[in-house]
Amino acid sequence: IGKFAPDGTPRDIPPHNPWFAVIGLFIIYTGFWGFYAACNVPIIEFNGLWTATTIYGTPTTLSTITFNFLMSLAGGLLAGYMLSKGNSFWTFSGGLGGIIAASAGNDLYHPLQAFLIGIVGVWVAYNLHYWVERKFKIDDAVGAVAVHGYAGSFGVIIAGFMLWGYPAVADGSVTITPWGQIGGAIIMFVVLGFIPTYIVARILKALNVLRIPHEVELAGLDYFEEETMASDGQAIVDAEMAEAN
Repeated sequence: IGKFAPDGTPRDIPPHNPWFAVIGLFIIYTGFWGFYAACNVPIIEFNGLWTATTIYGTPTTLSTITFNFLMSLAGGLLAGYMLSKGNSFWTFSGGLGGIIAASAGNDLYHPLQAFLIGIVGVWVAYNLHYWVERKFKIDDAVGAVAVHGYAGSFGVIIAGFMLWGYPAVADGSVTITPWGQIGGAIIMFVVLGFIPTYIVARILKALNVLRIPHEVELAGLDYFEEETMASDGQAIVDAEMAEAN
């Protein structure tokens, strides 16, 4: 049982319900577009003109971010489908990975750039996911680290090269550079992501709560949770009956 065989070979454990996984990812797409649009700050002038800026004060438009959002989604879906040979989980996770990979420059990319960055970002995430799994025996069960971490870090770094010299703030006093983006990726992924997570995981492992018990693995987590809920419910019923009598 478990993700890894006795010789360390990783086993493929498919989603419990692929349909729910796909529906959930579509809901995430919708939420992502919502906060993409919400990151724009509307500016309404007295003469009735309406425009928008990013959270950094640089100009953008809703049509720009929407089109780039859809193009990066399309690139990610295509890459996920091709790399996984049609696996539904990776196809639609690829869509999310494509969006995330192009997020850092969503307001500045040409649509074709967003599409290609979505493709390459998912290629990076997919291959790093399985390399880390084989090399370090780390089980990224739902691909969250791959989609958000690997694709996201790639997206932050590639923006430094694709958008080198573009203003990072409204007055142009700071520009986008590869070094700044690489530094940001290291801070976000390593300093704020990996190190705290590793420390917490080691603490949970020392307390013996990082992994479910062996007997629960044998019985199945769903069965165990349902039995526990049934037992709790029966205890409540018994208590109410005793009180009534």
